Amino acid sequence: MPLYFDGKKHLPAPSGPYVVSHTDLMTGPNVEEGTFMRLFFPTELEHIYEHSSVWTPWIPHPKYLEGFVMVSGLFPLLGRLVLSWIFGNSFVPIVMDGTPANKTKFPVVIFSHGLKSCRIAYSAVCSELSSYGFVVAALEHRDESACMTYHLKKDTESEELIEEWMPFKEMEYEDMPYRQNQLQVRISECRRALDLLHLLNDGKEIDHILYATSDLMLFKGILDLSKPVIAGHSFGAATTLRTLAEDKRFKVGVAFDAWMWPLNEEEKLPNQIDQPLLFINMEHFQTTKNLKTMNRFSQNELSERRVVTIKGSVHQNQADTPFLVPYYFRGLAGVDSTIDAELAMSLNNRLTLTHLLKHLGYPSNEDHSKYLESNSEWMYEGIQFESESETETDSTSE
Repeated sequence: MPLYFDGKKHLPAPSGPYVVSHTDLMTGPNVEEGTFMRLFFPTELEHIYEHSSVWTPWIPHPKYLEGFVMVSGLFPLLGRLVLSWIFGNSFVPIVMDGTPANKTKFPVVIFSHGLKSCRIAYSAVCSELSSYGFVVAALEHRDESACMTYHLKKDTESEELIEEWMPFKEMEYEDMPYRQNQLQVRISECRRALDLLHLLNDGKEIDHILYATSDLMLFKGILDLSKPVIAGHSFGAATTLRTLAEDKRFKVGVAFDAWMWPLNEEEKLPNQIDQPLLFINMEHFQTTKNLKTMNRFSQNELSERRVVTIKGSVHQNQADTPFLVPYYFRGLAGVDSTIDAELAMSLNNRLTLTHLLKHLGYPSNEDHSKYLESNSEWMYEGIQFESESETETDSTSE
């Protein structure tokens, strides 16, 4: 059931010691060379419920609602009415454009979204990680895989920057050349995102073309860039694997319910990844075909490989929508899971944090270990092959 506070429907509040804030960053001069991200970061504020008046709206612009309508398959007028009602008063319990904490350095995570998604769709995961002391850069890929995105283009007459919107491009899921082209765009965006974090940490001036709402100099010297992490969901998990192979600056990887089809012909790729890697699978998304490809990656002996499946879960249990959709729409929206949505998200986040703390060299969190142990009946280790599924697609909205 959706959560409410102060008249606002909201995602679960981050459980870590830090109150989280965010700012959006877009660099130019164009899509091919720029970066678009939402940066989640810890602050010195306390008691997130005391700041509900400045919580972040889940929908950042009405055009994103239009994008979700398009990828949902609903008739436009009906879809807009329904999704406006579902998402219109939804909030993320983090504050907008706060001041980052600066008493310690924070490790960084680059997060890559799945098909038909965007930078806001994993705010529960990203804000939870940030509440435990991570700076998380949630990318918005501009490879025509986002439900909706945009870039800013200079008007030739007025010289003003105007929004040029880019909706999701409907393609056959198994169009390998097109998916490979998208992967190359995504890998470049992940690498540029890490470059951008280095510039922020160095206090360098960046070509920030959005209206500046935060003092970016406040990020100078607070990022620990010695062991960057890359993570992603579904097609974003495939992006994670390819990026780990191509950019060795990334030291740890997390693959959320990986859609492996775009990588099923890449026999050499598993041996090109030598970083620790965690796969967290949702039980009802994974197919035998998908798992066979994943198995090649899980058997690598160069570094730790771990595969954990959360029982009774669906693909969207790692995204925000299960917390926002009313129960009577859950089946239609594809978010109706056997496992409770909050339990699935908590298991997912604690598995992730345990993996990151271990491989970044931080002390383990005893509370996370106890929680995972007490709910171990909802998980199993390794890959279990079952019957072939009829369909295998990547989508956070199907």
